Amino acid sequence: MTVKYRQSIERKIASALIKAGIAAGYSISVDNGEAVEIKESTDRKAILKVMFQTDEENLLFHKDGKDSFVYLVYGNDGYDVISNYGISLEPLMTEPNRLADFFCERM
Repeated sequence: MTVKYRQSIERKIASALIKAGIAAGYSISVDNGEAVEIKESTDRKAILKVMFQTDEENLLFHKDGKDSFVYLVYGNDGYDVISNYGISLEPLMTEPNRLADFFCERM
């Protein structure tokens, strides 16, 4: 697998996650471990623009005064980009998990 292909898989899964989160009424912050690059945004393009700059990052999901997280790790197989997440975000994982399963099966 090429690096470019792996990165495209990571982007597709992350994009599906962000789309699901915004559709469910969450705002999203991107913490890349060095800085919070964007805070409580609902602009999918702006969120994606600041992502993928480090080897790992946390997406923080905010809604109704409560926060949860998705921990992303880049550079492995692509389909495994979502490393961990708060259980309250399980309803958002349908499409990202479907994509992860699809790409995993193609390996």
